[in-house]
Formats: sequence, structure tokens, C-alpha cells
Amino acid sequence: MACIPMRNIFTLTLLFLFFSSALAQHAARADSAQGSLKPAPAFTLTDINGKKVSLSDFKDKVVLLNFWATWCGPCKAEMPWLNNLHTTFKNEGFVVLAVSIDPSDKPVRSFVTEKGITFPVLMDPDKEAYFDLYAVFALPTSFLIDRNGIIVEKIMGDREWDSPEMKNKIADLLKQRAQRKTE
Repeated sequence: MACIPMRNIFTLTLLFLFFSSALAQHAARADSAQGSLKPAPAFTLTDINGKKVSLSDFKDKVVLLNFWATWCGPCKAEMPWLNNLHTTFKNEGFVVLAVSIDPSDKPVRSFVTEKGITFPVLMDPDKEAYFDLYAVFALPTSFLIDRNGIIVEKIMGDREWDSPEMKNKIADLLKQRAQRKTE
């Protein structure tokens, strides 16, 4: 029986991860570009303080729904940017809603306190919203949801969330609803 060198297995694994990630990102961009806008699935989860929170609690707000975990380096790296974005737009009808898939809330509470996170952080240890409702397979993954509860973009991977490009995108979503209300 032939033996496959460990270096070949490692190389094949890296190639598989690279191409599966690239394919997933391409599919997400294709969904967004083709305008396949879908209602955000409803859920109710418990926040890190034990309070029940539903997506519907944020009706008429633009929501950035972010799936993450404390063991995910890119997830932790983007949290300060998410916090800045939330702080910038929170008084205009925008909220960042983070959903941790950590099995325990203890490391999540510690991280949130240490980093001074000001947006709601929910727990999904059974991955009901993460996997069953939103079909997320990699972290971090975020969904930009408009004031009508429609997913307008799926964003895979970490981002510099308080960049001018993202701030313009959020500002445009906030304006769209305001224009509809006055018509």
C-alpha cells in the first residue's frame, strides 16, 4: 500500500481551504449582485446578561448581524471596528447585533468587558441561528439587514467596519427608509 507524504496532505488541505473559501465568497457576491434579497430569518436568543432578545426587537432599524466566537482571531480583531461603526450610527437607527457561538458566555462576557463593546451580544451555543437559520459555515460572517428586515448583503470574513466605504453604505441604507416614509 502506498503511503502519501505528510507534506502532500498538508498542501492538499491548504488548497482545499483556499478554493472552498474563494468559492463561498464568490457565491456570496453573486447572491448580492443578482439581487436575491431575502427576509432575515427571525430568531430569539439570550444576551450575555441572560435577557431574551429577538431580531424583531430591532424592527425599523438597519442591523448588522455579526456571527463570531472568542476563539476566532479575525472575529476578535474586527470587534473594535464594529463598535466604532455602532457608536457612529446608533442614534440614527442602526445597530450592530453580535451572535457568539461560544459554548459558554463566560469568555464572551470577559471579552466584551475588556474591549468596551457597547452593542448587544447574544449567545447561540447550539448554533440554531448560526447554522440552522442563516446557514453560516465560517467565521466571521455578517449580514446587513435593511429597515424592512431584508438581507441586503452577506459579508464573509473580517472587515474594517468603520471604513469610509462601509460608513457610506450604512448611511445610504439609513436614508433609503427615511425617503420612503416621506413619499
